Amino acid sequence: MSSFFDSGPLPDWKDIQKWLGKDIPWKLVDNWDQGSDSNWLNHYVKNILEHSKPDARAHTQGIQTETKHDAKFVHVSIKLSPEIEMSKLQLFATSDRLRLLGLPADKKRSVRLPCLVYARTGQAVMKKDRLLVVRFKRRPPEKSEYELFIRS
Repeated sequence: MSSFFDSGPLPDWKDIQKWLGKDIPWKLVDNWDQGSDSNWLNHYVKNILEHSKPDARAHTQGIQTETKHDAKFVHVSIKLSPEIEMSKLQLFATSDRLRLLGLPADKKRSVRLPCLVYARTGQAVMKKDRLLVVRFKRRPPEKSEYELFIRS
């Protein structure tokens, strides 16, 4: 039996791009074909890592976040930049996330909480220097053990 690669010439990258759409970083594919200079790959990976840093992402959206938790509470500290309008800022909480809406340029930010909380217990207080502190009551960890029966 012959392999796929023995069956004839492979399609051009442009044909593959039409089939798959824009899900693949085509700039990477174009640079791959150049082949003589491998420096572009280092720059490409470095660029991806720089943009994936949480601090860089928070800084671009005008906020810096920090989460802390103790035995009973979870505290989320959010340092707001001056360009954020307090009248437009909205907070939404679930048991595992805090979502901020109304950031500049209609951006959103989601902060993952370090453990599960009771979302309805959230209380937000504005402190000095545009520091917003949100406190949640922690949900106790599930320690119950249940027997599961296997059906045949």
